[in-house]
Amino acid sequence: MTQIAQITGGASRPSKGWLKPMFPITGKAHYFNQEKEFAAITAQGRAYFWRSICGIDTVSTDKMPMFEPGNWDRCKKCELKLARRAAA
Repeated sequence: MTQIAQITGGASRPSKGWLKPMFPITGKAHYFNQEKEFAAITAQGRAYFWRSICGIDTVSTDKMPMFEPGNWDRCKKCELKLARRAAA
């Protein structure tokens, strides 16, 4: 059986771009936009709210950051929406 390791890049904090949330561990990298300009303070540190262009919501904190996509598969819906935006 062939196994492929999915490896992310380092922790990252851009306001938008191809990112992989820490949870769920399985899944794909999505094109996220940061929803709120100011972070909320929680027990896990600052919380940042994100929404992908395909509609997935997630939260990252100082202890559970977003990661560079590395070699994770990219969401096909996000890729199509980005291509449509670029063509418009």
